[in-house]
Amino acid sequence: MGRQGEETDIDYILSHLQDPAGLLDPEFLVWLQVPVHRKLFEEIRNQQEAFMRFSMEDSIDVDREYERLQAKIRFSHRRSGWRWMVAAACVVVVFGVSLVFRYTRPVSMVEEKPLALLEGRKTAELILASGERIHLEKNRVELRESNGTLIVNDSSCSLAYHRDASAVGQTEEKAIVYHTLVIPAGADYTLTLADGTNVRLNCETKFRFPVEFSGKERKVFLDGEAYFEVKKAGEWPFIVETEGMQVKVNGTCFNVKSYWYEDIVHTTLVSGAVEVANPKAMGESVRLTPSQQYYLNKHADRAEVRNVDVTLYTGWTEGMFVFKKQRLEDVMNTLSRWYTVDVFYANESVKDLRISAHLGRYEHIDSVLELLCAMDKVNVKRKGKTVIIDRK
Repeated sequence: MGRQGEETDIDYILSHLQDPAGLLDPEFLVWLQVPVHRKLFEEIRNQQEAFMRFSMEDSIDVDREYERLQAKIRFSHRRSGWRWMVAAACVVVVFGVSLVFRYTRPVSMVEEKPLALLEGRKTAELILASGERIHLEKNRVELRESNGTLIVNDSSCSLAYHRDASAVGQTEEKAIVYHTLVIPAGADYTLTLADGTNVRLNCETKFRFPVEFSGKERKVFLDGEAYFEVKKAGEWPFIVETEGMQVKVNGTCFNVKSYWYEDIVHTTLVSGAVEVANPKAMGESVRLTPSQQYYLNKHADRAEVRNVDVTLYTGWTEGMFVFKKQRLEDVMNTLSRWYTVDVFYANESVKDLRISAHLGRYEHIDSVLELLCAMDKVNVKRKGKTVIIDRK
């Protein structure tokens, strides 16, 4: 039987791991020959092995068992070809899964030496039109573009584009030169565009923008999350293009979250008014009023407008994680993106616990995890960049 249309690749892999006999399914073995599928399978296998080493290292000799399995792989390969090799590789994952259920035990916070990458910071990389890359942090940078625009990065971790005074007020068509600002995991950065618009960029974000705006509109391109305070300019609309939305304004404050790898994208309006359109729905747009959010599920191609507490979506701009009765899995997805940690759940049901909290974004991850433990709902253990969570 073929795969269900809505089944994800991860679900497809895990469904075969539930039953060892399914690992020799001819359709599955052919599917694994596609490079992107094989890469995903290997990532799951490596994560499971890391989980196994982390959780069970004092209960079983992981290295010895792994070597035994590798020997089986080599032996099986000589006897029965690549099909046995793939199946044996899958057994490594199945072995890890069985250990999780067999040896799961309560976990708790442990003290470890802090890691610099497990703390929030302000840093970014600027990519010029020439392809030159400039690392930004607290270092001072001054550049002058050929059109006269002055680019300044100061010690407050803020990048600003200052237009040539003689060009202010000019909107005629001219060749547009783009720069790109890339924000890594665990960081954010502030940018002031040439028109005076202020943009706060969240972690794992790529933002492409003109050095100088010209023509009848001000258009920028976002992959990630950003908070905009748009400089009002009459009939000169400001447009944010993302994979799932187009946001059009004249002057207002709003938050846009649109990561290419996430199904859910949304625009949250703080003040003023915005028009949001789905590029796939030609000619259709929605006008938002303050405290409203345009919420789109790209996978289902379903959109809705809802009233929200804007602080839940803009708290990050004030250096806070703000959660209100959110699922623990959603909370940890946010934290794992910021701190670049892998999160595992010793009990699936723990994902649905509801959490309300205000947590500092620039704290070390251990401080944040300790606050989660203090809520007396979960046990948390961290080792390096791996976090395991279990229900109390």
